[in-house]
Parts: sequence; C-alpha cells; structure tokens
Amino acid sequence: MKNRKNHLKGRALRRNIAGYLFIAPAMAGFIIFMLIPTITTVVLSFFEWNVVTDPVFAGIENYTAVFADPLFWNSIKVTLQYMIYHIPASLILAFIMAIALKQKIRGVGIFRTAFVLPWITTPIIISFIWKWILDPNFGILNYLAKSLGMDLSNVINSEWFPMVSVALINMWIFCGYHMMIFTAGLGNIPETLYEAAEIDGANSLQRTFKITVPLMRPTIMFAMITSVIGSFQIFDLIYGMYQGGPGDTTRVYYYYIYENAFVYFKMGYACTLSVILFLLLVGFTLLQYVLFQKNMVTDYSS
Repeated sequence: MKNRKNHLKGRALRRNIAGYLFIAPAMAGFIIFMLIPTITTVVLSFFEWNVVTDPVFAGIENYTAVFADPLFWNSIKVTLQYMIYHIPASLILAFIMAIALKQKIRGVGIFRTAFVLPWITTPIIISFIWKWILDPNFGILNYLAKSLGMDLSNVINSEWFPMVSVALINMWIFCGYHMMIFTAGLGNIPETLYEAAEIDGANSLQRTFKITVPLMRPTIMFAMITSVIGSFQIFDLIYGMYQGGPGDTTRVYYYYIYENAFVYFKMGYACTLSVILFLLLVGFTLLQYVLFQKNMVTDYSS
C-alpha cells in the first residue's frame, strides 16, 4: 500500500514538473518582456535619467512637472480629439458591416477578407503610402482633384485635416477587425429570438434595436475598451505621416512619450508619462465596464 502511494505521488510530481516545463517559455517571456520592464518603468519614473549618465533620484518631481506641462495637456486633448473622430464612426460602421455580411449572400467571404486585409498590413507601410497619396504637391488625391478642376492644397494644408485624415485611415484599417468581433458576437445570438420577433410583427429595424443591440452589449463593451486602449497607443500613422505636426495638432500621448524618451532622452520623464498612461487606461476601462455592466445580458438561453 505504501509503495502504491509513493508511486502515485511520483506520477503526480512528474505531471506537475511536465506542466511547469510547458508553461516555462510563456512565463519567461512574461517576466522578461512585461513584468521586469513594467517594474523598471515605475521605478525610473522617480528618477531623472538621460541614458548617458547614472539615474538621479528625483522623488515626485517628474509627476509634478508632468501636470504643469502644457504639452502633456495638449497631448491628452489631441488624443481625446482623435478618439471622438475615430471610435464612434469606426464601431458603428463595423457593426453595420457585420450585420450586412451576416446575410447569406454569395461571395461574402471575399468581402470579409478584403475588409480585414488593411488590419493585417504593417501600419508604418500604410502611413508612407497615405503620406504620398495626401501630399498636396505630388499626391495622387490632389492630382485627381486638379484633373476635375479642383485644388485640395488648402484643405490638405489646413490645421484640422491631419488628425481627421489619421482618424479616417485608422477607421479603414480597423473596421475589418471590429467587424470580425461583431460577427462573432452576432453568431452567439439564437436565431429563434429573431424568428419569434418576426412572428410578432417586428420589422428588421425593431429586431436590430430590441434584440441585436441589447444582446451585443458584452461584445460592444469589449470593442469599446480595446478601441480606447488602442487610441491612446496610436503611434505608427502619426510617426509615418506627420511626426506630431503641423505644430502640435497630431502630437498624441504615445508620440509625446516617444519624443521624451528617444528624441530628448528624458527617460525618467517618459517613464512618468507611461505610468500616468497606465492609470488613465485603467480608469477608462473601469468606467466603461461599470457603464456597460448595467442591464447586460450574457445568457441568451432564457
């Protein structure tokens, strides 16, 4: 009996060791590339460091300097402006596309693939292509406009155009991604609910707002949260097309962190901005979670 217990203990130990070995690469990656950099960022946010010299402890000076920095508040304003331009239009369009492509029509897979292609393309390449397209002097957009008797140079060079163009381009990039999320959510709604509503005389618009939208709240919440996080992390298009300009019109929060870290080499200040960004994202996420959790339906069976 004792030998059998020892044998079972040995088997359980071997299974545990095997399990730990399987998760070891993932855990090593998490520790090396996420946990250690995160802890280091928080620590360095209390130091002044220009990469060349040794870090100097500064206490909370970086934090007080951030909140007194007009460029910090400008980056918040520009990022929120981008979110207003981008998120509502992108999610509404993706939702409509998901509903439209849910219909049983020939070639629907081709359309889905076409909409997803921009999302899987490298953003920096997209930024260079659109920079050429929107160039007021040599871009194809203004060339086509001039061939029709119009000149878009003043529009392209206007102060409001860069951020609007970035929002529209990113909407084109991410519409396919959000469409896939919404398509997955729509697939979880039982068809019997629509059939019952149709028998009761509900038209397609009523079915959409009385059945689809309420039951899609968890999916919409996920799309909203990821969109807000992604909006605060937008960098590739800004860097490739405008480098924060003209003026400060496209100097979003993430680009401002990049400037402080790798242009001005104010690493401690950049780490402070990163910590504040993390706290902002946690706050926005919790706020959205609380708002969406009210009357949320997660069980469609009843």
